[in-house]
Amino acid sequence: MEKMNSNKKSATILEDSKINVRIILAVLWVSHFLLWTFGDMLSLLQGISEPVANELLLFVAVPLAMIQTLMSLFSLIGKPKVIRWVNIGFASVFIVFNVGFLIEAHTGWEYLLGGAYLLFNVLIIGYAWKWPRQKN
Repeated sequence: MEKMNSNKKSATILEDSKINVRIILAVLWVSHFLLWTFGDMLSLLQGISEPVANELLLFVAVPLAMIQTLMSLFSLIGKPKVIRWVNIGFASVFIVFNVGFLIEAHTGWEYLLGGAYLLFNVLIIGYAWKWPRQKN
């Protein structure tokens, strides 16, 4: 009878699978990009955004969008040693852009969105910094 009770208890415990750091980083980059897109849509829909000059779009917006998209891919397929530092580097650069966004924020949702941007960048840096080591 006691053996049956112990089987019932073990059957109710859910497995906590470890998620590979590559997948976590890729999802964080995709999430960051989706937030950027959401922020752009909100500002355009509310009419608070000034028209973007073609130069700004060409030299800033497009490369930043491409970097975020490519980082999600490189996080999955790159060599761990390289991609670790690339994640830390690009997330640090995005922190600068996101702080600039917060400085120019005017409404509550902009502050909330800017805080979320920074959170994702800090998480990317944190996960990349603590990349698990192989045991020899």
